[in-house]
Amino acid sequence: MVRYRRFRRIFLAAGAAGLLAGCAAVLPGPQTPVPDKEPLGEQQPTATQVGVGANPTPSRPRMNPFVAQVRPPGARGGANTYAWLENVHSERTQHWILIENQSTAKALDGIPQREWIRGRLAHLQGASPGGASNDVIVDRTLYLAADGTRLPMEIAHRRDAPRDGNQPALLSVYRGARKADGPVLRPLVLVWIEMGGVYARAQVRDGVNTAPALPGAGASPDRSNALSDLYAAAQSLIDQRYTRRARLGIYGRGFGGLMAGAAVTQRPDFFGAALSTGTWAQYRQVSSGSCFPPTLIVTAEHDGTIRPWRGYELAAALQAAQVCGRHPILIRVDGGEGPQVQLERATDALAFAAKWLGAQPPG
Repeated sequence: MVRYRRFRRIFLAAGAAGLLAGCAAVLPGPQTPVPDKEPLGEQQPTATQVGVGANPTPSRPRMNPFVAQVRPPGARGGANTYAWLENVHSERTQHWILIENQSTAKALDGIPQREWIRGRLAHLQGASPGGASNDVIVDRTLYLAADGTRLPMEIAHRRDAPRDGNQPALLSVYRGARKADGPVLRPLVLVWIEMGGVYARAQVRDGVNTAPALPGAGASPDRSNALSDLYAAAQSLIDQRYTRRARLGIYGRGFGGLMAGAAVTQRPDFFGAALSTGTWAQYRQVSSGSCFPPTLIVTAEHDGTIRPWRGYELAAALQAAQVCGRHPILIRVDGGEGPQVQLERATDALAFAAKWLGAQPPG
């Protein structure tokens, strides 16, 4: 009996201690930090949504430390913060290019698909497509612009590619006043299709209006019509169940590359990745609070009619405004042209697109 009472007292004491611990657990106290949640492929709020109250709750904005210090204290917002990059031969600009190239090379070298892509491109470079037509088809179709105009678009893909709305896709555009630049089935496109991708090339109508000039800049063409056509072409690929926004990339060189830069600043929610050469001045006025997709800007110090600082300034502006830390804004600046430069340029572009749009080498 004595032993029973002793055990009873021990049991009651243990129960009281557990009850007090449970009460303490529900008392107000310091909150546990919420873990970082930013799943890839999830649509993020745009600058407009942020402006009306939507909060993207970014974890750690990715901002290049060098670029972050460009704006001097008290600088006026209307000025071109990155105009110093237009002095392409200055020591400051050359240092910026060196730092950016090192960062980009490290990021691209770590992409597993890159070596296979480079080898496949080298094999196809300068060769005839051969028997590719047996496995690859090009649909020549028309897409409907916002004003009802029908415009031509070519869509290249494997004959057995499923139309499930989930294929990695690249869209490029060219201006309507000119013909498309060469055949669509060039080595870059063939390698992309071998990885299960879809490649589309659409004609857009170039703008003829004149946009208001920025302070200190001359008048520039208004490309709003061309951009409207670009978005319509992209939506057509989605409506035809080739792809979806998270797996759709915008790509281009020359005019198409500048259009890609303008599109990603205006509609960052529309694309899963962007491969650009830069953009015009009026489309570099990006606002903070936007989740820009992973972006690779590829340009050269001497790149024909494309002024290289169009890419430099776009990269700096996007890096400073980016709120999605997992989406890199990279720029690759090479020395010029030639077969080897073109090979490396195409390799980096496809490797970047493969990583962020989910394309894999066969097998």
